[in-house]
Amino acid sequence: MDQTGRRRSLREDASDEAQLRSRLRAQAFWPVSVRPVPPDRKLARLTLPIRDFVALLHQLELQLRAGVTADVAFGQLADDTPQGPVRTLLTHISQSVAQGVPIHTACRFFVRQFPPHIAAIIAAGEASAQLPEALRALASHLTSADELRRTAKRALIYPAIVLMVTGGLVVFLLGGVVPKFAEIFASMRLTLPALTIALIRVSEAVRHGWPVIAGVAVAVGLLLWFATHTPGLQRMRDRLLLRVPIFGETLRCLATARFAAHTRLLHEAGIPVLESLTTGAELTGNAVLSAQLLAAREGVAAGRPLHAALPKGHGFPGFFVPALKAGETTGQLGAALRHIEDYAAGRARETLATALAFLEPALLAALTGIVGLIALSFFLPLFSLLGGINAR
Repeated sequence: MDQTGRRRSLREDASDEAQLRSRLRAQAFWPVSVRPVPPDRKLARLTLPIRDFVALLHQLELQLRAGVTADVAFGQLADDTPQGPVRTLLTHISQSVAQGVPIHTACRFFVRQFPPHIAAIIAAGEASAQLPEALRALASHLTSADELRRTAKRALIYPAIVLMVTGGLVVFLLGGVVPKFAEIFASMRLTLPALTIALIRVSEAVRHGWPVIAGVAVAVGLLLWFATHTPGLQRMRDRLLLRVPIFGETLRCLATARFAAHTRLLHEAGIPVLESLTTGAELTGNAVLSAQLLAAREGVAAGRPLHAALPKGHGFPGFFVPALKAGETTGQLGAALRHIEDYAAGRARETLATALAFLEPALLAALTGIVGLIALSFFLPLFSLLGGINAR
């Protein structure tokens, strides 16, 4: 209520209810009721492209190194940014930090943009007064991970296009061309070879049984989704993927690079080793390797070095344990993890390039073989017919 006794309703930011009541009383308002505004879930799920986020981290680092306070730095960046997601994120964090909220707490509001491991790095940098260094390391890591992800996507474009074209061509031949030839052969009452008969049966199955095929495809998709969200099935899936030639080695190196990168960032930011290992293990992206790292963490908690605590027959590449042992023995764990990260990422790129070098000709050979087999099944009855005509 205001001084005239008229009821008013307003919305204002405050760190807690007591602060808001004091502020209102100072403005000659009498708070009748105060209730928190529910968080905007859509706002909390806001995410930025990696390149925009990395640029933002670099700009914030420069501001902090110049001696600008965090709330002013966020506010200036928000004012200099055009309307859009980046400005919304900066404005929200700036307002929270200006009210005394720690930076990492304000960032955690955006749960997708600042997952726990990134927020932990910011918190450690904030607590150790080395936030600019933490932001620089985080930006470097995100850039490296994004480059590796882009390389993999670019490499998979050509095989994906070939697979789509092959599938479309096969469906067109089985659904449109083969039935026409089947009608011609039936009208001529030819004795068809086994290959042609098999092709006609497959064509009929595709044309008349497509609802079943679509249902099976949907069921397989649901099964794969279920396997992704079920721990037991996820471990089984990841165990099988690691055994696939070449592709399994690529996944192994990628998981190793992710573990080394995140563990190094957390370790260099001042996060305790056990907590860094836990977070790094959870971010490997492979349930089997994650379980092995968590088991090794128990050994580290008991006083053993990580390289000796790994279970026998672990799934990490051969270079992982020697590099880790050298780093732990010399007290240079961060440098060892950086070496593992760089080497594993490089090995992943090389293995992926090798796999694609074999995959591209294999796809072309498969496409040629499928089309050739269909063409041969067409021509065999014609050859038989021409042979009979010549015999007469």
